[in-house]
Amino acid sequence: MRTALAASCQGSALGQTSTSALDTGVSLLAPATVARNSTFQVRLTADPIVVPTTGGGYNITNLNTVKVRFDLPAGATFVSASLSGGSNLGSGAPTVALSGSQIVLSIPGNLLPGTTATLPTVTATLSASGASGTVLPWKLSGSSYASPGITFTARVQVLLGVSVATSCFASPNPVLGTTTIN
Repeated sequence: MRTALAASCQGSALGQTSTSALDTGVSLLAPATVARNSTFQVRLTADPIVVPTTGGGYNITNLNTVKVRFDLPAGATFVSASLSGGSNLGSGAPTVALSGSQIVLSIPGNLLPGTTATLPTVTATLSASGASGTVLPWKLSGSSYASPGITFTARVQVLLGVSVATSCFASPNPVLGTTTIN
């Protein structure tokens, strides 16, 4: 099931800050219930990225170091994760890994302006380690620009080019779905 997300993004470079809206979404495929201590899979697919041609009034050369973070809920233990699919992602190989309590999809890029980058699906294998009755909420990470769910660097053409680190978060940040431990 796809959930729409209204995110806000903020990028800063050369003493200037620009804020913009990002309408995106995430599709989730997760079991409604799982047995305690069992292993199960959750599939998360972020919407494709339509790479803009301009940002903050400047031409964009590329987007790179894209990261999409998903929360690992309390009561679930990370076992492994894999990627499938994806296109127009540049020359670097996408990866997925656990970082703290987040499952992080990383795409090195370069994503070219005017293209649509289809992000790979993250399949996370998890263990239902919580107590029976625990509800596992699946969410995109992030609650502020300092604690973002999506980050990327926009390379913009200003004289020789400038890299603009950009952070995005959805507000409100809805639950994409839940799994209950039996």
